[in-house]
Amino acid sequence: MQMDKPITFLHVHDCLELGYCYSGSGIFVVGDKVLPFAAGSVSFINHTEVHLAQSVPGTQSEWTWVYLDPLRLVRHPDADVRQLDPTGLAGRGFANILSGERYPEVARIVLRMVDELRSRAVGQDGALRALAWELMTLMHRLGSTTPAPSKGFRPQYDRLVPALHYLTQRYTEPVDVGRLAERCGLSEPHFRRLFVATLGRSPREYWLDLRLRMAASLLRSSSRSVLRISQDVGFVTLSSFNRQFAAKFSTTPREWRRG
Repeated sequence: MQMDKPITFLHVHDCLELGYCYSGSGIFVVGDKVLPFAAGSVSFINHTEVHLAQSVPGTQSEWTWVYLDPLRLVRHPDADVRQLDPTGLAGRGFANILSGERYPEVARIVLRMVDELRSRAVGQDGALRALAWELMTLMHRLGSTTPAPSKGFRPQYDRLVPALHYLTQRYTEPVDVGRLAERCGLSEPHFRRLFVATLGRSPREYWLDLRLRMAASLLRSSSRSVLRISQDVGFVTLSSFNRQFAAKFSTTPREWRRG
């Protein structure tokens, strides 16, 4: 279960991490991406992407996780190794969080995996191999045009981790770029250049993205008023929130809520 606790670390696994969200909402930070989640969401995060999750403030989210290595699990003579390798399913253009409503087949497979692992039924290994093979084939079709992260991404990203920790925990507070630079042991000009080169946007733009995506998650998952949500994510005025939200998502908060 992913609780609403302060996030203390970005982490990475040595295998593929799958998740299914039964309830709650919030955001995932996966590499340079900020992705909202809600009940019914599925996560797909491979061994190359550093990540963390944060529930909406004052709430908790319930997840089940499955960890596996498709290449080792399937081991079938007719299998296409390239289709079983999750390494390329990552990067700026890859959607690690999928809506179960939009991608029901992905959600079905992950939930079947969870059921198999819980049941310990006869033939479990064969069933899991078949499900892993089906899932990887489907995910490669969905992510076939996704560019992989550059080889130099992780070392640069790792230097920014202290600032990203701080921003994710304190996104409702005004951003102080000088303080973020200090946390990374960098001068402010060097920090700004590295941040833009690695994440594709400035620290302030990243901070704004965190707040707007958390607001987007809240709008879809709670009955709080738009004014209350704007305040919850740190906006001083409703007009500023409405303007920034429309610029980001090309729709108003109320229209976004109606889905």
